[in-house]
Amino acid sequence: MICAAVLLCFAGCGSDDNSKIVGKWQATKVKLKGETINFSELESEGKEFSFDFKEDGSCKAVLGGVENNGSYTFNQTTVDVMYGNKEEKLKYDRGVLTLTFYYNNEATSYMFTKIE
Repeated sequence: MICAAVLLCFAGCGSDDNSKIVGKWQATKVKLKGETINFSELESEGKEFSFDFKEDGSCKAVLGGVENNGSYTFNQTTVDVMYGNKEEKLKYDRGVLTLTFYYNNEATSYMFTKIE
């Protein structure tokens, strides 16, 4: 019985931690070549970047205007998002999610803040 109680306690703790990220997140800043700019300054009309995390572990990722449904795991400092055959790892730090892509050995980081 003690083992079952401990397992239930850990399971409950995990779901509370998800509350930090449950909701819709929108890209607000982009770091390009070492310079951080507002996402709205990019010529990205119709190229939405957002995540919508649900309490049940499912999510919707819209990257560059392409929508994908999948699942996620929140690990306190990272969020692993799985959809199709892809996995993206976002960093979580003080209410900001960061997704970094590498093109031609240069990093481009998108910073997301919670809007809902």
